[in-house]
Amino acid sequence: MPRAAPARSGERLDPVRWRRPSRGMLLRLATATVLLITAAAVLWVEPSGCVPTAATPRSSSSATGEPSATPSGQSAARPIPPGSVGVPVRLADPTALTVVRPGNRVDLLRIDGDRDRPTPVASSALVLDVTGADDPVTGGLLLALTPAEADRAVSTPAQGFAILIRPG
Repeated sequence: MPRAAPARSGERLDPVRWRRPSRGMLLRLATATVLLITAAAVLWVEPSGCVPTAATPRSSSSATGEPSATPSGQSAARPIPPGSVGVPVRLADPTALTVVRPGNRVDLLRIDGDRDRPTPVASSALVLDVTGADDPVTGGLLLALTPAEADRAVSTPAQGFAILIRPG
């Protein structure tokens, strides 16, 4: 008959015994169950009163036409003025995003690789929003352009765009 190996000091091989859960444990289990069921119900049920739209402004302007400030201190996006279209633009030099704010007026220039001079696309375009100013790789501008300016901005591929910030 083989002999059992001697037990090391501090190791125990007592059988695990099942004990009734305490009140606190039952309360925690019930709370976790209720939260999981609530989360599943929220994901399962589709809201009936909401209608998805293609473009919804993040915030509305006040009665004076000024954008409302977000908790982070930056201005919120402005609504697109009548007769204009919103055009997202990625700049060739994304560091310019740090000095542009919604409400500024800019001149938009297309930078083409085959020419030495930039091509004017839009003048005095309203900046509606600045995205990703802290991350130049993903950042860009949302500009309010006339339909003709928007066609010029998106019609031919460019190496990027440059802006001239207008005073005021």
